[in-house]
Amino acid sequence: MKREKIVRNVMAVAMMFAALTSAMATDKTLKVKITGEGIEEAKMYVQPLQPGLDVQSCEMERTGNEFAAQVEASSENLYRLIYICRQMQTIVPLYAEGEQLNVSMKLDGNMPVATDNDNNKALSAMGRFVAANDRALWEKRPQAPADIKVMLGAYAVAADSILGIYKCCPNVVHYIKMWGYTSTYNSYVSLPNMLGVRPDALPLKASEVMDKPYNVIDAPMASLFPIVPSLVANFLPRNASLSEQMDSLYANYRCRELTDKVSAAVLDKYLSRFDYENKYDEGLAELQKVTEKHGLDGKYVKTFMANRSTVKGSAFPKEVKLCDADGNVMDFAQFRGKYVYIDLWASWCVPCCREVPHLQKLEKELENKDVVFLSISIDQKKDAWLKKMGELGVHGNQWHDAEGTLGKALNVKGIPFFLIYDKEGKLYMYNAPRPSMGFALKEMLEGLK
Repeated sequence: MKREKIVRNVMAVAMMFAALTSAMATDKTLKVKITGEGIEEAKMYVQPLQPGLDVQSCEMERTGNEFAAQVEASSENLYRLIYICRQMQTIVPLYAEGEQLNVSMKLDGNMPVATDNDNNKALSAMGRFVAANDRALWEKRPQAPADIKVMLGAYAVAADSILGIYKCCPNVVHYIKMWGYTSTYNSYVSLPNMLGVRPDALPLKASEVMDKPYNVIDAPMASLFPIVPSLVANFLPRNASLSEQMDSLYANYRCRELTDKVSAAVLDKYLSRFDYENKYDEGLAELQKVTEKHGLDGKYVKTFMANRSTVKGSAFPKEVKLCDADGNVMDFAQFRGKYVYIDLWASWCVPCCREVPHLQKLEKELENKDVVFLSISIDQKKDAWLKKMGELGVHGNQWHDAEGTLGKALNVKGIPFFLIYDKEGKLYMYNAPRPSMGFALKEMLEGLK
């Protein structure tokens, strides 16, 4: 038995070493040589573009006018350069293949432009056009629908034109077409800010300036563009039920990497905006049906059920672990017989800290003995919480939720956040008024009996 255990351990170590060696074998050295003035002030980062994966960028080392870094080889032979110089950041995609990943570039203003092959020349040309058209839109701020349509349609026109000039490999062709399409959408959703109007007051719809997403971006490469999930979600049926939206998504798209990202975006929005107080049962039934039909992660149903804690009359969440400054585990039941005004905050949250003086003033002046105050920090680091409490000179009930479980249980999306629980430990008011509201909040708390 002892010998068999040793053999198993040796085999496990050998397998781990083989896996590590295999992974290391996929790493390559990317070298980018740039000509132009100001290189000595620049920093460069590189990120391999892997569909479906979020690969972190790494800083490249500079030697003279050459930048180099060992990177994970991209399955698409595509990489994203982040060039930073004189407080300006430029993002440039490039194509590199083979055993030696060597790329030549020159500076065009503050933008590195590839000079070594048609693939990179096409990518650089597209990058320059997108930057120029983005700038032109903000400068001209077109009002007429026809003018808007021309400027937004220019991205796709430019992509086709560039691909007609340069002979590119299929990966680059696909990437540039998606780049043009997503740039159109990105500018479209910027129109309300450009024109100073509400989104529903725009002179034309997205469908009037763009093809249907499933005709352009139904492929794993779409995951390389962060705006794609919201883009696809925006083209799903409006004012439709969750079931209708998800049926439309899975009926029109085949790429699983894409549908996973979009369904996650749709479900997160559904969970955050749902009316748990009035429609809980029917909402849960619909979500369970959708989850089973499309094979979705059961975590969404669990989150939905947990979010019932946001409904008036719900008991204070039991699964949370709250401690005082000495590390003692605290029990919310100790406040039975009192209304509890809760402040969720953190030491790093500037708006939270601004509320503290108002909260202390309110606590000092309130005459209703049936109300107690409880501040709960969601700081991950206890030392930061203790330090900030000392700086602010806080007093009273101060608890710590290091794991952030209370915020998740109560579906809190931002802090500071305030709640009131009644004498039986049940939710009385979700998203209660802030202490800085002054007399209005004080008057309400004085009336709680």
